[in-house]
Amino acid sequence: MGNTVNLQVHTRCVDTQTAVVEFEGEMDVYTTPQAKEAMLDLLDKGYHHLVVNLQRAEYLDSTALGMLVGTLKRVREQGGDLRLVAPPPRIRRLLEITRLVNVFPIDASEQEATEKLTQEGMES
Repeated sequence: MGNTVNLQVHTRCVDTQTAVVEFEGEMDVYTTPQAKEAMLDLLDKGYHHLVVNLQRAEYLDSTALGMLVGTLKRVREQGGDLRLVAPPPRIRRLLEITRLVNVFPIDASEQEATEKLTQEGMES
């Protein structure tokens, strides 16, 4: 059994500043670079409000968590934000144990997250 890449990354743009990134599968030391590349590509294109949908994510390791924290730092430096959407119970528990629930805003749906990012954008 080799290092099979078990991660699909789907991105779509909501408006000129907001994009949704959906992770499906496992994010670990082997697959996180693919996820990071997708997120940095969106930042390079001017999308500073990112919605990260974790609803179909099955696993995150410390590499994935580090990448999310690093991306959050980058978007905030550019005046944006990153919101997590619908982490499954196992991943939610990981976010609680690592206290990242205090760092990342977490929403129940993509719609809720994009609405909050749009509001933040109007206020700034």
